[in-house]
Amino acid sequence: MIHCKELNKSFETKEAMFGELLKHKDSLKALKKSTLKFSDGFDCLLTENDTEKGVVKANNPVTQDVSQLLVKVVMNTTNIMDSHCDVHIPGLWKRSLDHSSIKLHLQEHKREFDKVISNDAKAYTRQLAWKTLGAEYEGTTQALIFESLVKSSRNSLMFEQYKNGWVTNHSVGMEYVDIVFCVNSEERWWSEEKENFDKYYSQIVNKDDVDKQGYFWAVLEAKLKEGSAVLMGSNYVTPTLDNNMESDKSLPYTDTAEATQKEELKTFLSLIKK
Repeated sequence: MIHCKELNKSFETKEAMFGELLKHKDSLKALKKSTLKFSDGFDCLLTENDTEKGVVKANNPVTQDVSQLLVKVVMNTTNIMDSHCDVHIPGLWKRSLDHSSIKLHLQEHKREFDKVISNDAKAYTRQLAWKTLGAEYEGTTQALIFESLVKSSRNSLMFEQYKNGWVTNHSVGMEYVDIVFCVNSEERWWSEEKENFDKYYSQIVNKDDVDKQGYFWAVLEAKLKEGSAVLMGSNYVTPTLDNNMESDKSLPYTDTAEATQKEELKTFLSLIKK
């Protein structure tokens, strides 16, 4: 029996499953693009030169008496099929990161004032070795990194969780912008989807999972809404690395909201001069 996560139904053969998927292909794509999705995340906090240093020591509690911490977390990675049958393709965050400077770091995807960890997180992507993340895959993945200033005065609960090294999972909230269906079938009515499958299959590190499922969704572009600390992520590659936390007096942190305002003011003044 083969269980299809998209239809929440089991089938005797892949051919029977593909036949049912064909009937609902358009509606499934529309449904995925119309809803806010919480993706799988990695429970790691990284040092400045991860790919050069390799795996670093385990997440340790901060023993200094501080009221704010700089945390650096991996919210998401590419080239692995997650439990939603999605494969994030490198570059999917580029437009979103280019057009938005302020990122929300939340507690468990809750959009409530008392669940905000930081509303000015710095977000960017970095190429990291899988083995740095504790996964026995060759090559690298494009990781979505969040740097956040976590203050006791803003969210005391999550400040204590990070300070004690207890936050071991993160997840990103996003909206699909461009996705394509990829199906490993030689039937003529799946020709476009088979072409998609052949195009992206070679990038995927957990090919055994893909082969068993027979299909996946390639996410080419997504709109980043927020990143969250969560109790349990559904991605099985979940290492715990050094959190690189710093004390109050030595935080190498740039307030992105303030930096953005300064840049906007500079642009405005230049326009007035012209």
